[in-house]
Formats: sequence, C-alpha cells, structure tokens
Amino acid sequence: MKKTIIAILAMPLLAFSGAALAGDAEAGAAKAEALYCGDCHAADDFQGMSLEEITAALQRVLEGEHPPGAEDMTAEDIPDLAAYYFAGGQ
Repeated sequence: MKKTIIAILAMPLLAFSGAALAGDAEAGAAKAEALYCGDCHAADDFQGMSLEEITAALQRVLEGEHPPGAEDMTAEDIPDLAAYYFAGGQ
C-alpha cells in the first residue's frame, strides 16, 4: 500500500521533470533573442501558464496566429522557447 501511495504522489513530479527536460531553457534564451521575441514580449507574459499552455501558444504562432515578426521560428525551436518562458524568461 505504501508503495502505491508513494508512486501516486510521485507522478506529478515525474510528469514535470519529463516536460522540463523536453526543451533547453538556455538554448531557448538564445533563440528568443535571435527571433527578437523580447521586442514585444515581457518576461512575465507567460507567467502562470503551464509548459503545455506555452507550447500550445508557440504552436499557434507557427499556424499563423501571430502578428508579423515570428516568421523565422520553426517547430524545432518550440521546446526550447517553451522551456525558457516556463522558467521565467529571464
């Protein structure tokens, strides 16, 4: 019984760990700078959003739901950018 409870309690930690490892926040910082994201977005624009919500928002950018200026972003950039903004974008 104890092992089951421990496993259940550990699941959110494992889920967060796996999601956080999906992208590289340091690489995301460099990409955000190269893409000039900071010209329009403040570090706290994504505050309170989950990693999945940030990833979905970045995916919508690729689908054209963004003003001009993000044309150089690729699908490969999304995990790193999402990790960067999830970490606070600083």
